[in-house]
Amino acid sequence: MIAAKDGVHRDAAAALARGIRDRFPDVPLRTDLGPPAPDVLILVGDDRFVLDTLWRVPASSAVLVVGDGFLSEVPPSGAEGAVRKVLAGGHWIEERLRLFVSVGGRELPPALNEVALTTNRGGGFLRYSLEIDGERVWRDGGDGVVVATPTGSTGYGLSAGGPVMMENAETVVVVPVCSSTGQRPLVVPRQSVIGIADIESRLSCDLVLDGRERVRARASGFTVRASGPAARFVRLGKARYLQVFGKLRAKQVGRGVPAEAPPSAKFLFRLLEDQGPLTERQLIAESGLPERTVRNAVRYMATANLVRRSRSLRDAREAIFSIP
Repeated sequence: MIAAKDGVHRDAAAALARGIRDRFPDVPLRTDLGPPAPDVLILVGDDRFVLDTLWRVPASSAVLVVGDGFLSEVPPSGAEGAVRKVLAGGHWIEERLRLFVSVGGRELPPALNEVALTTNRGGGFLRYSLEIDGERVWRDGGDGVVVATPTGSTGYGLSAGGPVMMENAETVVVVPVCSSTGQRPLVVPRQSVIGIADIESRLSCDLVLDGRERVRARASGFTVRASGPAARFVRLGKARYLQVFGKLRAKQVGRGVPAEAPPSAKFLFRLLEDQGPLTERQLIAESGLPERTVRNAVRYMATANLVRRSRSLRDAREAIFSIP
């Protein structure tokens, strides 16, 4: 079992560990990744913690996520019951695609959600060419491009206008961000090799993996494939579709967000729900969205009275946005 360092999740993990030792004394409980690799690894924390940890998890280990995020299987209050089900064999393993990126012969850590190409300042214009299995598909310009897995389709890809894909879909979606030539999202098979080439911009360009790791992009481009080892998640129910859409509805449309609101506004609203008040600069950093997209979304939310705008006590020139 591994827990996030914040007090809430650390305390939840400690309580769960006590419960396991008291009720299941014969079950070995460790707080490391091995070797040997654990059969089931319990991660207690939010989505960001899970993404930060997942790339270090052995490929043979299945992950049971305890928390309140999109990736969680059960909330902290249901963790002990979930462990009881796993020990009784009342679970199954779901494999999810991950993205493996190669830049100049260098392999980057796998991404569960998405890989995004953007300028290092956000909102800057760039041009690129999209290739699928070596064949040129389009030459486009805009704020960037996102390659997302089914898991990540409800995040950055959705905010940029992409579709929602079921978590067990064997596909990957390419989503242009503010396309200057009107390109639409493209869904490709998992076995395809996606190439982003001939990158041009007056600004430096970066690759952002799962919103957590930023790598300088080369002008020659990079390749993305989803044919490597999948991430393995412990599941306790039979159907996942209602749970996925239930979370999406609660996070993005809940609490009065109009269904017709821009996807980016729904995404930022969810960030404010999860993380509390944030400045515009923090919204840009946390979301990974271009600066222009964030500003337009914040303007929409403020006009619709979805967020409250107040001045920072540290810097009167900086605004802080929060949910009323």
